[in-house]
Amino acid sequence: MISTYPCSFFAKILAAVAVFFSATSYCQTGITNTSDQPVRLVITPESITFDGKPLRFEEPLKDWIQVLGDNYIQGESDSVAAFKSKRFIYPKLGIDLEVQRNTKSPSSDWVNGQVGTLNDPMNRYIVDVRIRLNPKNQIDPPRISEEKFKNHPYNTMFADYAINFYGAIVDRNIQKEQVLKYGSGTQMDQHFNLVGASASETHDASIAFHHFWGQKPELAVMLTVYPSLTLKHENEVKYFGQVVSR
Repeated sequence: MISTYPCSFFAKILAAVAVFFSATSYCQTGITNTSDQPVRLVITPESITFDGKPLRFEEPLKDWIQVLGDNYIQGESDSVAAFKSKRFIYPKLGIDLEVQRNTKSPSSDWVNGQVGTLNDPMNRYIVDVRIRLNPKNQIDPPRISEEKFKNHPYNTMFADYAINFYGAIVDRNIQKEQVLKYGSGTQMDQHFNLVGASASETHDASIAFHHFWGQKPELAVMLTVYPSLTLKHENEVKYFGQVVSR
């Protein structure tokens, strides 16, 4: 028997079925591109902004401070990696900035010959921006041997806001699947268990997860943004007159 229903009728039925299964699949995965926290940091292939203000790796530390504010702590001990004088930490923002040192002539960095000091840091260029997505002691107890640093805010700070990471909305509860689904140009590095993006000519970025070598819980730990190698070398030549890193 030949059906008398028009083709448009069957088209509507098929469309409804497709929407149903799509919605069912979406609900089952539990993957959404939202956050309860406000989005303050936006990273795209073209630009980086914080509260709508631009952050550029071509510009020195003083320009970043104009955007992020004066509530930072400068490192003071070269014996502890996280607190070297080249690090500028924003505990309330969960942000850790690192400026370039002259690794080919370390003594030229020192103030009055004092080892570990940093000459003219405000005009140095940024080589790493680290945003902590979870407090360290939620994952592992701090492993800093020096007593005076055990209660340092660096151990517990984290970003209490969301981040737009190439289109994926990221917060402390982010799943790798969510970043890969919504982040434009992102890809998974199985060896280091991080999601990276390198679609920009000026900067690259990645999100590292705690699930290294089978450890649990599988939490997003750190979002890192850094200048492209070409831009990094251009900045070194601009400041030091030569490339100081490989």
